[in-house]
Amino acid sequence: MSMTKITLAVLLAAALAGCGASKDKAEELIETSGLTKNYSTIVEMASASYASRYPMLEREQIRNVVRDKLDPDELKSEMVDIYADHFDNDELDLMIRANKHPEQAMAIILGSKQGRALAEKVMDVQKTIAQDMQEAMVDSDDAIIDELDDMKDELKG
Repeated sequence: MSMTKITLAVLLAAALAGCGASKDKAEELIETSGLTKNYSTIVEMASASYASRYPMLEREQIRNVVRDKLDPDELKSEMVDIYADHFDNDELDLMIRANKHPEQAMAIILGSKQGRALAEKVMDVQKTIAQDMQEAMVDSDDAIIDELDDMKDELKG
């Protein structure tokens, strides 16, 4: 699984959770969307992806490298910037409300003209958001691969 697929999974998890909006609103959205839970999923998915390329390493070793190189605070900051760039404050407010009331999320999003327009916008900008996230994560991906390559080389002697 590539970082692109991991990025897409993050976005799908945050789509109902996740221009020129305030960063405070975007940060509130990220907080209400449960980034901590999503981070664990990201680590697991990335670990699985790297494990297929590094079968000689133990899964926990790979997880530790991913956790070390994929800082949740940096990931959060990148997501905040991306959501602030793509959505305005009213749109972020609507997504925040949907996240705070997940059992009513579909009704909140699809129950109003503004919500339906937002759902369409999320679909329209999803590719752009995925590209932005992928670009933001390139450094982490390179650092993870470098460290896993070093570990593989150490095993070879």
